Amino acid sequence: MLLAIDIGNSSVVMGAYGVSDEPVASWRLPADRRARPDALRQTIIALWQESGIRPQDFEDSALCSVVAPLTGLWKGILADVLDREPLVLHQRMNLGLALEVRNPDQVGMDRLVDAAAVRERTTGAAVAVDFGTATTFNVVDAGGRFLGGSIAPGLATAAESLMDKAPALHELAGETADPSPGAAGVALVPPSSAIGRDTDEAVRSGVVLGYAGLVEGLLTRIGNELDAPVTVISTGGLGNIVTPLTSAIDQYDPWLTLAGIRAVYRLNS
Repeated sequence: MLLAIDIGNSSVVMGAYGVSDEPVASWRLPADRRARPDALRQTIIALWQESGIRPQDFEDSALCSVVAPLTGLWKGILADVLDREPLVLHQRMNLGLALEVRNPDQVGMDRLVDAAAVRERTTGAAVAVDFGTATTFNVVDAGGRFLGGSIAPGLATAAESLMDKAPALHELAGETADPSPGAAGVALVPPSSAIGRDTDEAVRSGVVLGYAGLVEGLLTRIGNELDAPVTVISTGGLGNIVTPLTSAIDQYDPWLTLAGIRAVYRLNS
C-alpha cells in the first residue's frame, strides 16, 4: 500500500491506498507544530493498528506539506517507522501539468496536487476548490496548464475573524445559536432564510450563504476568463457545507488532495 500524507495548516490527513481510487483507511490529526516526535510516532502507529494496518503493510509513502516545521518532523518519523524516507513532493517534480505562473516555487504544493487531481479526471478546463483554513481556487486549462487561481479566507477563518472583531455579535448570536456551534460559536449551517429573524440567523446568513455567494462569484469570473466549459470539483473539510448551496460546483470529493498526492507519486516514483 501507499501512504499519502497531506499536511495542512490546521490538520494532517493520512490515507492508505491499495488498488482502489479511494483510500482503504484514512486518519486525521491536528497539525500540531509543538508535537513531540516520540508521542506523535506512537499516535500514528496506534491509529494504524486500530484499522488493522501494520507499518510493514506500506510499501512507500508520499508527503505533501505547506507547514515547513512539520515537514521535517513527519519525514523523520516516517523514515523511522517505515524504514525508508517518504517522497516529499515539490514544485519542480513532474506534476502532469505545465506551471504557467510567475513564481512556481511560491505556489503551495496542496494547490498543485489538487490541480493534478482534477487534471487526471477531466479532459477540459477544470477548477479544484479546496475549503480549508483558506479556500483556494486552482485552475487548469484544457491544455493541461496550471494557470494559478484565487485564495480567500476559509469559511471558519472568516467566521472567527468576524466574531473576534465584533464580540457583541458573538454574545447576541450565542443566545439563540445552534447547540453544536462551528467556528467561534457560529453554527456553520445555512439558515432557512437569507433574511435572518434574529442575530444568530443573520450571522449564519452572512457567513454561510454569503460565502456561497463568494464562491459562485469567483467561479463565474474564472469561467468567463477561461471562456470554455469548466468542471469544478470541491474538497476540504468544509467543502461539504458550501457545495450543496451552489450549482457552480459539479461534485464534492473529500479525497481529492490525497488523490493528487497519489497521482504525483506515480509520476515520480
